[in-house]
Amino acid sequence: MIRNYILLWFFAILLADCSNSYLRESTNVSNVKKNYDKILVVAHTKDKVARIRAEGLVVNELGLRGVNAASSVDVIKTENFSKELSEDEINTLISKLIEAGFSGVLITNVINTEQYKDVIPGGSNVEYHPPQYGRFGQYYSYYPATSWEPDRIETAVDYTVESCFYDITSAKQDNLQWVGRFKLKNPTDIKEAIAQYSRELANALTEQSINP
Repeated sequence: MIRNYILLWFFAILLADCSNSYLRESTNVSNVKKNYDKILVVAHTKDKVARIRAEGLVVNELGLRGVNAASSVDVIKTENFSKELSEDEINTLISKLIEAGFSGVLITNVINTEQYKDVIPGGSNVEYHPPQYGRFGQYYSYYPATSWEPDRIETAVDYTVESCFYDITSAKQDNLQWVGRFKLKNPTDIKEAIAQYSRELANALTEQSINP
């Protein structure tokens, strides 16, 4: 009996962890898992502070798993990524990165923000007060106090984040190795949300695409 209870408790924790995960889907496009000398982490954002924080957390999580990575803030000085690069500029950038010891690049974009509304149903709240049992009249006329609450509408925002990992040393034109999509459902603490995303991203990459 106790053993069955422990097993049920264990599986309940596993299901709770899965339901709270940001990762929605991921694919090892290349069907190859291998070592990389050094990985450049790029977070596409116009806010430099957000870029530094996001890239730093991913670099740290990859490092904890034995993967050598660096933030693009120290390598690519562009702050807002607003300029579309030509083919020649891309090839020049790749050459410079390879010369600097990089063999992979991880790029993250927020591809969608979706505002939605949740209706929180109202209802009745019943407050029971202990009656006086000693007298017939007091108990006979006793009734609970009932209050009603209206429905509430709460506005929230979901963020869909996509991360793509490339092998820049590959001679093939299509050198995408892995892609993952995450959904951050109305994060109340954006710092903790980015931290959780970073952990899940690093876990998925080292499980599916990168050998530590």
